[in-house]
Amino acid sequence: MLGRETPFPSWADVGFLGMSAGACAALWLYPAQEAGADRGRRLLDGLTVTCSLALVWWSTALGAVATAGGEQPLAFAVSLAYPAGDLVVVVMAVLVLCRVRSDRLALLLLTAGIAAIAVADSGFTYATATDAYAPVNALDLGWLGGFLLLALAPLAAAGTAAAPRPGSGLRPVESNLPYAPVLLALSLLGVRLLTGTHVDAVTTVLVLATAVLVMLRQHLTHRDNAWLVTELAEREAQLRHRAFHDDLTGLANRALFSNRVAHALELHRRDLRPLAVLFCDLDDFKVVNDTHGHAAGDELLVRVAERLQGALRGGDTLARLGGDEFAVLLEDGGEPLLVAQKVADALRAPFHVSGRALRGGASIGVAAVPADAVTPTEDALLARADTAMYAAKRSGKGALRSFEPGMELVEVSDGTRRRALADAVRLRHLTLDYQPLVDPRTGRVAGVEALARWAPEGTPVPPQEFIALAERTDLIGGLTDLVLDLACAQLSAWTAELDRPDLQVGVNVSPQQVTDPGFPDRVADTLRRHGLQGSQLVLEITESGLLQDLEAARQVTARLRALGVALSLDDFGVGYSSLAHLSGLPVDGLKIDRAFLEGLGHDPARTRFVQALVRLGQDLELDVVAEGVERVEQLDMLRDLGCTLVQGYLLSRPVRPEALTRVLADGMPAHLLSPVPAP
Repeated sequence: MLGRETPFPSWADVGFLGMSAGACAALWLYPAQEAGADRGRRLLDGLTVTCSLALVWWSTALGAVATAGGEQPLAFAVSLAYPAGDLVVVVMAVLVLCRVRSDRLALLLLTAGIAAIAVADSGFTYATATDAYAPVNALDLGWLGGFLLLALAPLAAAGTAAAPRPGSGLRPVESNLPYAPVLLALSLLGVRLLTGTHVDAVTTVLVLATAVLVMLRQHLTHRDNAWLVTELAEREAQLRHRAFHDDLTGLANRALFSNRVAHALELHRRDLRPLAVLFCDLDDFKVVNDTHGHAAGDELLVRVAERLQGALRGGDTLARLGGDEFAVLLEDGGEPLLVAQKVADALRAPFHVSGRALRGGASIGVAAVPADAVTPTEDALLARADTAMYAAKRSGKGALRSFEPGMELVEVSDGTRRRALADAVRLRHLTLDYQPLVDPRTGRVAGVEALARWAPEGTPVPPQEFIALAERTDLIGGLTDLVLDLACAQLSAWTAELDRPDLQVGVNVSPQQVTDPGFPDRVADTLRRHGLQGSQLVLEITESGLLQDLEAARQVTARLRALGVALSLDDFGVGYSSLAHLSGLPVDGLKIDRAFLEGLGHDPARTRFVQALVRLGQDLELDVVAEGVERVEQLDMLRDLGCTLVQGYLLSRPVRPEALTRVLADGMPAHLLSPVPAP
């Protein structure tokens, strides 16, 4: 256009050569999610291929061009820089194309464009060295087509390319690609040596560089393989450990414990070696989870595992079977009951979890197989230990029981009744009787206590039996909610029918509910559904329930009091710690246990004790209720002492709600009710 020869080299060459450097950097960083080690391997592969192809290129054409030389060293160096840079870019583009799984069309266009530019640059170098280049040349088509393909490549991209899939590994084509040009270069070198062709310094340097790069690549491959073998071995060990150990505590799990029990039984059958199995179930663990959260429950399980390990010998197998159940296999002799007692003592002290002191304890069942006994099956032995453990739970918290043949029938019956009781709670097949609470001064019924009744297939079950069954088998929460709902429904009907908004209904609450943070919400929902005020409900709580976890009990009872619900401490005076904690609990009343009324009037010591309990309640401004009134002299003395309310067979047995409706409507004293036999 200016009418003179195009200068070479010029500032334009800086841009052209800079494109090769930028393309190399971009291809090395692509894809962005790839690990640094993968980029390093790809760089070595690229350099290996480059050196190999450069050796071929030097031996066939470029060596001759270099030998011819040029008048200007700078122009000659720039001419060589073009194909050298293009060679590296082409190699790296091919490696990326082999490795990346997505955006295949875009990468094909990119590689084709770089290849077209490389061909044009190589032709330009040769034409310049031989003075055959003209301003308008067919080589220009390579540049034009190459840049056009580079422009089209991003338009064909579907999105950001993803890194290789985990575990996909290298494809065979990528693994073998660096070695194909190496083989070609070595073959060419061998031909030159066989034909006696002179090997110049450039060829020697390229051969040495290729050899070094191949050795480095092999070193990386060997290192990666060694790392992979180590990693696989570690993962296999971890999987093996996890297959036979508990993730939380690190103890043996059920599978490993079962395997060792089977082995111990085989030794007993063959060598008459005695063995024993202990099953341990933590007491009130559900209360810990419900009150303090599952994180605290998990921490408690870890602390329990540590204590159990400290209480056992090295040859004993300790396992966590799941939840809060632990098992011990004793194979090395020793007295099983003594070991079980040691375990029970170790768990009895409080555990410090998340800054709180939680009570410990477990129910433990022991199943021993003496040397002279018939070898049982594994299932039979574990069933015996499980049966003994449930028998221990029946005996109370922290109990220890050894298996006896008669236990099986009891536990089978327990399991059958549990299913029947669960169905009765689910289908609402329980009923309520009501025992009046009477003002001893007027004889007027001021409230009623709701008492659950269950008669499967028409045969009544004593309340103390099915309530204890519900507590042992985690049905007590549903049973309490059902009784609460039925009692509130009946009270709502009485309130509407008899216009008695002052009437209260009392419902007994299990110890588990007192520490359940969700219980106040369920009480509020029940009151709302039946249109009752909180003051119409009295929840009777045994002091043992409050003292299971005093801090949690304080929080739950405070929320119940905020609803307006009255709280009465049932069976007051039976426990040793009532007086110590009474002032700190938000209770509204006390119910004196019937045991203290038996000697009232003819036993001076019992009489003075009841007088003291009534005065204590009055001094604390609490309602005092006496239960178990069966004699007239008891009623007279309680009236004289100022007892707030009384209940008992002298006034009325528990009756069906329809029998009590007439009394509430007519305002008759409760003792005019017809005697109704108690179920």
